[in-house]
Amino acid sequence: MREVQSPSSINTYLLCPRKYFYTYIAELPRKESINLIRGKIAHNVLEDFFDLDVNVISKENCEQEFRIILFDLLKQKWIGKKKQIFNLNLRNEEIGFYFRETQLMLDNWLHGFIDKLDTSNLIESFNNLKPRREERFFSDKYKVQGFIDAIHEGEEIKIVDYKTGKRFEINGEIRRQMGIYALLYKEKNGVVPNKAVVNFLKFGEKEIEIDDALLDDAKKICFDIRQLTESDDIADYPIKMENRTM
Repeated sequence: MREVQSPSSINTYLLCPRKYFYTYIAELPRKESINLIRGKIAHNVLEDFFDLDVNVISKENCEQEFRIILFDLLKQKWIGKKKQIFNLNLRNEEIGFYFRETQLMLDNWLHGFIDKLDTSNLIESFNNLKPRREERFFSDKYKVQGFIDAIHEGEEIKIVDYKTGKRFEINGEIRRQMGIYALLYKEKNGVVPNKAVVNFLKFGEKEIEIDDALLDDAKKICFDIRQLTESDDIADYPIKMENRTM
């Protein structure tokens, strides 16, 4: 039995209970992919970006200077994952494609950031836009944990998740994930976030309304999955027919 669930493990169970068993109970080794690796790289770049010393950035040329810093971070993180990428046995052309695509995603994120930045008051504006990053939340009540990519707590509370996928849509998995994050935030801080934002780095942002229905669904699924995963017997984790070839 898995003691603590996550949005990822919950979504895996709903996709296919047998896949959940292999991943979280049998703990079989997971096969890495270029999309998984570059997703982690992009998240790490955005996490470290806000550690820069904004005092050395010029107001007149801040966008270009930010871009240089962002792309330098990407190169560093990419090189740091060189061994894992090499082990995927991809052609150099494929690796180059994914690097450039990740670069474009980060550049798109930067455009959105610059649009919110008051360059006339650069330092204060930058610090006001600086989120809390990659923060762990845990609920003993629901036995669920999650890491929220970015949290903004100004005039309103906004929780943000970054996505590097190819689709610009809020599907059931994403809605469930953000509902659980909102629930975890409320459990820890006693207030419900005003907004849940999914930043599809390739396309832009989409918001999910945080209401009682979203939170109630999150509570129910956390309790349900906990009960459904009490067993360690593979027979209790059937293969979903649409996933029988997995």
